[in-house]
Amino acid sequence: MSVTVADAYRQANPISERRFREQADLVPGGATHLARAFDPFPLFIDRCRGARKWDVDGHEYVDYWMGHGANLLGHGHPAVLEALAAQLPNGLHAGGETELGLEWARLVCELVPSAEQVRFMAAGGEATQMALRLARAHTGRNKIVKFTYNFHGWHDAVMVGYMPPFDVPYSVGLTPDVRDSVLVAPFNDLDATRRLVESSDNSDDIAGLILEPGGAHGDTVPSDPEFLAGLRRLTRERGIVLIFDEVVTGFRYARGGAQEYFGVTPDLTTLGKIVGGGVAAGAVAGGSRFMEPLVRGDDPEWARFRTVPHPGTWNANPLAAAAGVATLRLLKAEEPVARATDRAATLRDGINDAFERHSVPGMAYGRSSILNIFLGDPPGLLRGDSSHREEDGARLARGNGPLGALFRKAMLLEGVDLMGSRCFVSAAHSEADVEHTLRAVDASLERLKAERAM
Repeated sequence: MSVTVADAYRQANPISERRFREQADLVPGGATHLARAFDPFPLFIDRCRGARKWDVDGHEYVDYWMGHGANLLGHGHPAVLEALAAQLPNGLHAGGETELGLEWARLVCELVPSAEQVRFMAAGGEATQMALRLARAHTGRNKIVKFTYNFHGWHDAVMVGYMPPFDVPYSVGLTPDVRDSVLVAPFNDLDATRRLVESSDNSDDIAGLILEPGGAHGDTVPSDPEFLAGLRRLTRERGIVLIFDEVVTGFRYARGGAQEYFGVTPDLTTLGKIVGGGVAAGAVAGGSRFMEPLVRGDDPEWARFRTVPHPGTWNANPLAAAAGVATLRLLKAEEPVARATDRAATLRDGINDAFERHSVPGMAYGRSSILNIFLGDPPGLLRGDSSHREEDGARLARGNGPLGALFRKAMLLEGVDLMGSRCFVSAAHSEADVEHTLRAVDASLERLKAERAM
């Protein structure tokens, strides 16, 4: 009897398995991020460069994690490494303002349509937390509208409405008042959102509306462009602050993010991942009137009662600024964004051809340089039929389950590392990397068919 995919994965990675057992005694659950948890153990990575990574067992992979999507230029781009190396002798933390921070802010405001001003912080989750607070400060209202399956980090206010049942927070440890201040609307349903916003219980107390403009759950459930345009009209009518969470899509869909791609400009934008060039960073950008509560000023009354204080040890720190500046300078030329998008399109077409050739139900889909793989009969939503959008959205958000994990193991055995069933394609991925990946898809489908898993 031939070795199963699961057995072959375990046999191929004895050092990763040992390291995981050691780490599980020290780190709750054994993994440092939910997305990195993997049965029976995750890989331990030794190094990465360009579009490749190497694990502690010596295996080389074409990498589609790309730092959870942060490395649009690829791992260790020379310009980013040079910028970091130039900063290191000058200090890791200035404890003051820097010219790098000034240029970083200027680049964000040049590239992002909604950005008249920007404030930097340490992560995308911090950015969404700040954006909600700014919306409340700007409007003097209390409630926030978010959408089913949309992920905005792990702070209290956004742990409602992420996964069903939507009226139960995704985490324990939250106080009951969180559910009272966050309203959940069905994603891609403009009529239902309008009814929620205009209901007598909520109409005068909604401060902000936040969503992932590319699609819920990091583009897993694609957004409807007409939905985005309708939300822009609705929020303007009602005086509600529209917040685009572009932590994933910022600088990836286009130089100016999903808002440039769709032609819909929000009031506030949250950024992370790519804005830091591979170093931990986040940002809130928006119109100056929406950013005004961050200004302390000289008026004691204003400073004490009408501002949003924003300390943060790592705000605009020199290392993140150096990497961010180097990355955004390159992205201004548009070529890296276009190259990554073209590579992703080739991958999508090739994977879909493979499903057809192997007579296996499945579909690769996505926009720009983000690619998702659905295993099974594709929901109509992926083919432009929105008649069952709620049911289809639920199917997509649930993911591929055990079959998806098995497919990822098979791909790893062929030298390709998917982020679950997702690919973040970078400008560093070459035609050879794409060809390698498509050969791996063919071989993986053959393995799973031989095991009668598909």
